[in-house]
Amino acid sequence: MTNIEKSCSPMVNKQTYTTDGKVRWLATEEDVNDKLISILGKKFEDYRKQWNAANRFELETDFPLFLQIETNQICNLRCPSCPIGTPEAFTKYISTEKMSWDLFEKIILEGEKHGCPSVEPQGTNEPLLDQNLEKQIKFASDHGFIDIMLNTNATLLSESRARSMLKSGITRIRFSLDAATKETYEKVRVGGKFEVTMKNIERFLQIKKEENLDLPVVGVNFVKTKFNEHEEEKFIETWADKVDFVVIQEFQPPELDNDYSAFLPSKSEYRNVLLNDFHCQQPWQRVLIRNTGEVCPCCAFFSSELSLGNVKDSSIYDLWNSQEMHHLRKLHKDGNYAENPWCKKCVNVMSCGSNQAAELLQIKNSNKKS
Repeated sequence: MTNIEKSCSPMVNKQTYTTDGKVRWLATEEDVNDKLISILGKKFEDYRKQWNAANRFELETDFPLFLQIETNQICNLRCPSCPIGTPEAFTKYISTEKMSWDLFEKIILEGEKHGCPSVEPQGTNEPLLDQNLEKQIKFASDHGFIDIMLNTNATLLSESRARSMLKSGITRIRFSLDAATKETYEKVRVGGKFEVTMKNIERFLQIKKEENLDLPVVGVNFVKTKFNEHEEEKFIETWADKVDFVVIQEFQPPELDNDYSAFLPSKSEYRNVLLNDFHCQQPWQRVLIRNTGEVCPCCAFFSSELSLGNVKDSSIYDLWNSQEMHHLRKLHKDGNYAENPWCKKCVNVMSCGSNQAAELLQIKNSNKKS
């Protein structure tokens, strides 16, 4: 990763790693990827070199390095920053369709054919609601994927599920929490019970320790908004000596037609990047395959607006190497994201909370320059 800096947080030997400013990884002792290289060896090291080169827009691979596979769009929580918990976004982007095992298998086997190293069997959902999850992870592991990752809200992480997940072949797991206290947690993770979630995570970590397992590496996730930003440092301190890494993530709007300025934290260096020099690496790294089979060039909740086609009808290879995808990668390499209307709306809403507010800000900035 790039942009490595020492942190003033009390987290011991912690460094901050980021590739684009949107997601900051706070790791103890060593970069998480260095730890994984020491466990998994040269194949993992070579993959991370490719990943870093793609992030620098220096390497355009023949096939994505990362497949994100959304098998369903079901969750047991109703978080206000997620499409499932936002009526306007739910209507536009959430469906009841479930991906068949045959389609999941087809995707994994194509990835194996092209040497794809990384997969996440998850999208806009709670993955533990899928009883085939461990089977999916094992299938990917058996077919050559070496970096298999997952985010979960941990509310359903029973002892038996923790043990089966630890045996599944998962490489990385992140617990999405967004809060350091019960009061804030139950406001931002609507439907979750703080004490239950904490007990589930603590038990998972204890079992991993008792079994003396190197993998998965474990992290916790904090999506920073105006409603929880006051707990950022406490969140880091709480988990500093318990997990391998802490992730602080910028708020991403669930859709682009309404005003989400109330969610934006009061301070964000990333907003300056968005307004002044934005380049999105995701079309260089990955595709997201929706539960419907739609293949999208990024993980945004609304990425189906940029659908490249459907994996039921086309190969991932052909969609990745399509003229449309090459053009999108070039736009972002050159910093011309605004030439794509959906990328422009995405940057506008992430920077200002609404597309209209961003347009007004851009007019003001133009007037200042003239």
